[in-house]
Amino acid sequence: MKLVDTHNHLTGWSPDAEQTFGQLTASACERGLLGFAVSDHFDLDVTAEFEENPWVVDIPAYFDTFYERRRMPSRRKESDPPGFLLSLELGWTRQNGKQLQEINASYPFDYTIAAVHFYNGYDPYSNGEHIYTEKLGRLYSDIIGLIAQSAEELAESRIIAHYDFFSRYAPQMESKMTYRHAPDEFDALFRTMRENEQILEINTRTIDALHRRTCYSLEEAMPDADILRRYRELGGRFLTVASDAHSIGQNGHLAPEAVAYLNSLGFHEFAWFEDKKLHYSRV
Repeated sequence: MKLVDTHNHLTGWSPDAEQTFGQLTASACERGLLGFAVSDHFDLDVTAEFEENPWVVDIPAYFDTFYERRRMPSRRKESDPPGFLLSLELGWTRQNGKQLQEINASYPFDYTIAAVHFYNGYDPYSNGEHIYTEKLGRLYSDIIGLIAQSAEELAESRIIAHYDFFSRYAPQMESKMTYRHAPDEFDALFRTMRENEQILEINTRTIDALHRRTCYSLEEAMPDADILRRYRELGGRFLTVASDAHSIGQNGHLAPEAVAYLNSLGFHEFAWFEDKKLHYSRV
């Protein structure tokens, strides 16, 4: 596949990951990917009490370990291993935007990913009872509003991660996020992304979770077509397909199925960033 999987996590760097760099590399080779990135967590606002916050990656050590290993996917020859890029997933909240802006300005990541993992101080995986207390329409409109704010404040972050992250953990059997849940908020997000030249991530881990956990077939678990049509209408040309892999075998999972679905909606250009410059392939 002429795809770069732009969102993956490693054990020792992300506390919820269970794969080594060697295992991730082997998986990318097995899938036939053009390239992959590591993009470990940088979440300053974890509410649990730790002596040291394990969700904040040691950036200098991260660079020392991985920066010189980078291989540009755009320069890859047929006999070469998959390209490898260095990224970081910035967990945005209203309180930490300035600090994350400094990260973007201070370190030469190939790109960073803007992500929203908390709602009113709670994460949906561990504290769903504090989040899923009302109709999903209200919650989802609030979440997309937060993501729009993150995209505006983190204008230098090139990718907007898993807009549908909170649908993974909702207790409702029909929890898929749709455009009708938050039309004004989606429009604001996509206009901001157009101005900042940011691209939307299609996260196959969310697709997999919806398919396995709810009543959705795999086709029904794919991202809402109306969201993607509106993204294109408001200037969104490129997508990135990312597995958000945390464990062995997740890298590249469901990428062919997601690409086939996105092709059916007219999306054929899938992007990544090298030294913050956009590259893409037609698939």
